[in-house]
Amino acid sequence: MKSLHLALITLLLLLFMPVSQACQLTMQAQHFPPRFIKAADGSWTGYNIELFQALAKELGCSSQFLETPWGRSMQLLASGELDAMSNVSYNEQRAEFAYFIGPHQQEQVKLVTNLVPAPDKTSLTDLVNGKDLIAAMQGIYYGAAFEQALETAPAFRQRLVFVTLNQQKLELFLSGRVQYMLEDQLNLQQLYLHNTLNPLQHKALFTLYENPVYFAFSKKRWSDSQQQALSNAWQKLVAEGKVQQLQQQYFVEQVTDKQP
Repeated sequence: MKSLHLALITLLLLLFMPVSQACQLTMQAQHFPPRFIKAADGSWTGYNIELFQALAKELGCSSQFLETPWGRSMQLLASGELDAMSNVSYNEQRAEFAYFIGPHQQEQVKLVTNLVPAPDKTSLTDLVNGKDLIAAMQGIYYGAAFEQALETAPAFRQRLVFVTLNQQKLELFLSGRVQYMLEDQLNLQQLYLHNTLNPLQHKALFTLYENPVYFAFSKKRWSDSQQQALSNAWQKLVAEGKVQQLQQQYFVEQVTDKQP
């Protein structure tokens, strides 16, 4: 009987042990400051990078970052070939293959134009009824209303130019090959601050979609019991002020007089 009790205790410990201390967690990354910053030597820093490293450390793990396009990364997450992604919006389809930990930020997607003077567009309806081209990221969720517009307005879908890398989207926009792009507010602030964009020439017109974003962990690589370990590790980072510290470190600057 004693040996049976010991066996049961051992089994429970294995089931509820978060992860191995020798584990390595992989997360998708793309150079896009201040969330992802890739140095010349190939090393990574940035808000999402440091926050994921802190989360992995709480789990007794090291971190590895894979530079893969967003859409491809979502496939790898679903198949279990990738541990995690960040800045992921929740929807029911993704919840079938991923646990959502966080949120680590509030995302606010803006419609930005390079047309001067800037047109008077204040809603998705205005955008759908237009004629110009719009650059967007492949695999990004822009909200239920946007998805419905794609299904019900074929002409609108044809005007969308989907790319796999943020830099491709920015290049299309700066070259004038598209007249609009969809960009997160925090990323947009950084582009203004570093003079990549000029808020007088590249004006944000309205907020298309706003929602919290999360770390998404593959259900193929993480069990239900390990999901609790992930949640506990995240709550510890929040309670210790690590999340707030990194937000202040990477997003403290704000555009004031130039902000649209």
